[in-house]
Amino acid sequence: MYEQRISINDVMDAYSQNHTIGNKKMIRKAYEYAAAKHKDAQRGSGEPYINHPLRVARFVACWGFESDVIAAALLHDVVEDCHTDLSEINALFGSSTAQIVDAVTALSDKDFADHTLTKAQRDLLSDARLLQKMNEKALYVKIADRIDNLSTIDGVSEEKRIPKAEHTREIIIPMAILEHAFSHVDTLEELCFQIEHPQMYRLIEERSEEIMNTNYRSCIKTMEMVKELFAPNNQPDCSELKPYHQYVNNMIYMHRSYVSIYRQISREAQNIKKDWRKLLVKESVPFYDLTLILSDRILEEQKGLHPFQLFFLYFEKGLSDCGLYLLRYEQTTYGNETFFILADEMDNLYRLFVRTERENNRYMLGNIIDSEGDFSLKDVNEIEPRDTYIEKIRVFDKDGSAVMIDKGATVLDFAFHIHTDLGLHFDYALMEDSKTRLPAYTRLNEGDTITIVANDQVVPNITWFNYIKTRRAVHHLVGFFQGKITAGNDR
Repeated sequence: MYEQRISINDVMDAYSQNHTIGNKKMIRKAYEYAAAKHKDAQRGSGEPYINHPLRVARFVACWGFESDVIAAALLHDVVEDCHTDLSEINALFGSSTAQIVDAVTALSDKDFADHTLTKAQRDLLSDARLLQKMNEKALYVKIADRIDNLSTIDGVSEEKRIPKAEHTREIIIPMAILEHAFSHVDTLEELCFQIEHPQMYRLIEERSEEIMNTNYRSCIKTMEMVKELFAPNNQPDCSELKPYHQYVNNMIYMHRSYVSIYRQISREAQNIKKDWRKLLVKESVPFYDLTLILSDRILEEQKGLHPFQLFFLYFEKGLSDCGLYLLRYEQTTYGNETFFILADEMDNLYRLFVRTERENNRYMLGNIIDSEGDFSLKDVNEIEPRDTYIEKIRVFDKDGSAVMIDKGATVLDFAFHIHTDLGLHFDYALMEDSKTRLPAYTRLNEGDTITIVANDQVVPNITWFNYIKTRRAVHHLVGFFQGKITAGNDR
C-alpha cells in the first residue's frame, strides 16, 4: 500500500540517510514556508495539502538529492497555487531552487490576463513551457510529483483521472525515458495502467495472485535457493566459483509489475478479452523478477569476463543441478536491457537481470548518477507538445542550414516548417541539384537537401491533408480553411 502518512521528520530522516552533513536548515525553512502558504488548503481527498509536497520531498530525499532539490520539492506548488512570486523563492532559497520551482510551475489564468483561452489551449501552452523549461533536477521533482498524484488519485474526480494518466504517458514518461530513469518509468506506467485499464488491471492482479499463491511454496523455495547461492557472506561449495564470489553484491527478487505482464499477453492475444486468461498461465508468464547485482570492480579486475558470463558460470556450476533451466533471453520494452527467462522444476518462470552496481543505480535513478547533465529538449513542438518526442530526421534547406523535422514528413510539411507562406503557396520541391519536380507527398529522408518553390497562384485545397504528416502543417492548413490564416500572415 502507498504510504500517505508523512511528516517533515520523515523527510529529514530520508535526507540524513544519504547525507551526514548538509543544509538541513534550508529544508526546514522551506517546509515552514510551504506550510504557511498552503495553510488550511486541502486536497480532493480532504487531507491537508502540505502532505503532498512533503511526500514529493521524501521521494527526492530517498533518491539522494541535495537540499536545493528537496526544498524545491516542498515549494513546487507555491507559485502556481499560492499567488507567490518566483523572485521571492529566489531571494529566500537561492537560484537553483527557484529554477526548479519555475520549471515545474504550470501556467495559470494570471499568465493570460490580456487573452481569453480555453482550458485546452492553456494546457498546450503549459506543456510547451514545461518541456522548454525542464532541467535534470526539475525532472526528478516532476516525476516524484506525478507518482504521488497518481498514487493518491482517489481524491480526484473520475473525469480527471484518465487525462492525468494520459498526460503522464505522453509528456512525463518520455522525459524519464530520455533520462534513462527506467525504474521511474516502470512505476509511472504501472500507475497509468491501473487508472486507464482498471478492469484489466484487477483481472490480472487477481489471476496473478491466484497463481502465485497456488505455487507459493515452490517459488519461494526456488528464489531462496538462488538467493542463498549468491549471498555475499556464503561461500559457494564449488571451487571454480569461489574466486568470483567477491564480486557478488546481492540477489534480490520482487513481483513483476502487472503492466509488464499485460504487455506480454497483449502481444500474443488475438482478442484480449477472450484470450487473456488462457495466456496468463505460469507456463508462459514469469511472475517474479530476480536481479543479480555485481560489484563494479568486476569490469576492471576481470576484463575478459562479462557479468553475463559470470551468471552463466554460476548457473552451470550451482543452479542447473537444482532443477533450474535457462530457456532464453529477451529485451525489455525500450530495448535498454537484456534479461534471461529461467524455469524451475515446477514450470514456474522467472525473469533474471544481471547488473553492476552502477548499472543498477542508473536503472533506479537514470543518467544523473553519472553527473548532473544538461537535460534539455530541443525543438519543442509548441503546437502539440506531445509530438516533441517523435523521432526526428535532419534535412537541409537550400542554404544548407539544418532543420530537424518529424520522421515520415513530406516536402509539403517541410515547406510549412520553414514558413507558412511557403506551405500555403507550395508548387513543387527540388532535391539537391536535381531539376526533377517533387510533388507535395514526397517523403523526406535523413540528409536530404530540399528547395521549396512557391507560386502565388497556388492555394491549398482539401486534398492537401493527404500530403501532410506533421501537426504543424495540419495546424496551418486548418487555420487557412477556417479563415484564421491567410497568405502573407505567418502565425
